[in-house]
Amino acid sequence: MNSGMYSALSGNLAAMKRMDIISNNLANVNTPGFKKDKMTFEGMLSSATMPPAVPASMTADPILQKENIYIDYAAGPVSQTGNPLDMAIDGDGFFVVSTPDGPAYTRQGNFRLSADGTLVTNDNFPVQGQGGGSIRISGSRIEIDSKGVVNVDGTPAGTISMVDFPKPYALTKTGSALFVPTNAGATPQAAKGELRQAHLEGSNVETISEMVQMIETSRYFDACQRTILSFNDMTSKAANDLGKL
Repeated sequence: MNSGMYSALSGNLAAMKRMDIISNNLANVNTPGFKKDKMTFEGMLSSATMPPAVPASMTADPILQKENIYIDYAAGPVSQTGNPLDMAIDGDGFFVVSTPDGPAYTRQGNFRLSADGTLVTNDNFPVQGQGGGSIRISGSRIEIDSKGVVNVDGTPAGTISMVDFPKPYALTKTGSALFVPTNAGATPQAAKGELRQAHLEGSNVETISEMVQMIETSRYFDACQRTILSFNDMTSKAANDLGKL
């Protein structure tokens, strides 16, 4: 296969992956605490200066290298909701939640109460308090200070755990807004951010920016597709002309 066709085909595959990422970002534009994914082509173009290692008797296929996909942890817009169970972290940090697979971490603070009064996420995962236990609330007046201390009708009910990890974050998404450390042995540290009650952090997806990227990616895909067709036409023409000789 022509080396130019290899490159164009790799461009098509990259555009398809990027379109999937953009589509997922747009689907979560209204998901509280969602962190958008990004894809860069720097890693994919690195083979131009650093060709992949191959055996001495072989040549490397001119296919672009692995794409670079990463999570953008920039804070989303914070809005006041008036709901005492809505919480946002002002600064760095994550809430800790208990899942069947162990603790997970999130910036999604649209909490609610389960039937027994346990503070849970929108997916019914208990929110952990300091020490690892869950927090149960039974009362009408819920007050939570900037350190996460919960008071119900003036009586302490626990402290919401907020942790952080060294940067750059080495986290993996396990849901729309849940993260776990890539290294299972990573030890969380105390978060420096402060909790804001009755506030909610939104998604950090910018709709206009994502739509522009979607249009650019679509045009890039079309350009690669036209290149493939051009190489295919040239190959067919060459085969037909050689057959006449």
